[in-house]
Amino acid sequence: MKILILSCNTGGGHNSAAAALKEYFNSKEIFCEIQDALAFDSRLKSDIISKGDILLYKKAPKLFGFGYRFAENHPSKPGYDSFLYTVMKSGTAKLYEYLCENHFQVVLCTHVFAGMMMTEIKRRYWLNLRFYFVATDYASYPGIEEVRADAFFVAHKNLIPDYTAYGIPEHLVIPVGIPIKRAFYKSLTKERAKEILNLPQDKRVVLLMCGSIGCGPVHKLGMKILKKLPEDAVLAVICGSNLKLFKKFEKHNASENLHVVGYTNKMNIYMDACDIVVTKPGGLSSTESATKLLPMVLMGEPVACEVRNMEFFLKNGFAVTGDTLEGLADETVALLTDDEKTSSMSDILKESFSVYSAGVICDYVITAAGNECNIEES
Repeated sequence: MKILILSCNTGGGHNSAAAALKEYFNSKEIFCEIQDALAFDSRLKSDIISKGDILLYKKAPKLFGFGYRFAENHPSKPGYDSFLYTVMKSGTAKLYEYLCENHFQVVLCTHVFAGMMMTEIKRRYWLNLRFYFVATDYASYPGIEEVRADAFFVAHKNLIPDYTAYGIPEHLVIPVGIPIKRAFYKSLTKERAKEILNLPQDKRVVLLMCGSIGCGPVHKLGMKILKKLPEDAVLAVICGSNLKLFKKFEKHNASENLHVVGYTNKMNIYMDACDIVVTKPGGLSSTESATKLLPMVLMGEPVACEVRNMEFFLKNGFAVTGDTLEGLADETVALLTDDEKTSSMSDILKESFSVYSAGVICDYVITAAGNECNIEES
């Protein structure tokens, strides 16, 4: 069996979910590769869309959010292709050739753009091939009504109505959670994790993360939290690829209560070491924290699908937030020092985040595919 995962570089979550799926397929000795869906049209197109998306998100979040909400509120009309679908389908000929040449039997799409491209291929060509959509947020997406996948793997059962509202049959909407790597389902003791990371054994740990892009008022919030932290606590900041942010925090690194990190491949260990997480409401980072049963403080002014993520986590009691940076800092310290509340939140998280989603999705795909799917040109 050969499986292709189509992702997009519009933020790290889609690629992270793809990597989690590939990890499981590889563990079963099934051939699987990940490709950037937009690059099948051209690398330039991929760069323009992906980098433009990220730039707009970072520099003009209100404009980005307005455009996203407009697309949410104006789905395509039946029988008519949206402008976005028309743009996406221009790269399908090369993708079709790639599928045929490499004899893939299954395609998984971790971005709606990829789902649109596969939908067009299924319309235009005859392929004995299954394709699936894998959500990476706690919401549906603008344009999802134009995707005709064999199944839609979504983040939670409460989100099924969000998809059926777009005309997707309920039996095709499968609530399994967002796929994350297996490492987040394994745990070290706090003592061992702190030892590995050189964090003080006698202090509680607040983990401050800013996502793969590393944007938002993270430095200002970090400084406010640091000032309010009790003496028996330390703030560990993960700056990701944001070197400018890292240098800002480094100026204060003489503080015994501050631990600054750039990019790290030990995020699961930092989560084992910490007591609570302060993070943006990204789909993957929130899922990783929730799977570790960590109470969360969600920060920033979310835009696009992050708005839906925050609404979902707050509504279900998985996280708290604050209206201002001062309020966020106060919520952080209050949560850190309230053992009863953190214990209760961990119990609530355990009810919804105990399933190894990547394994469930991949096993479903393997079973459905069987040995019967072979790509043939018409």
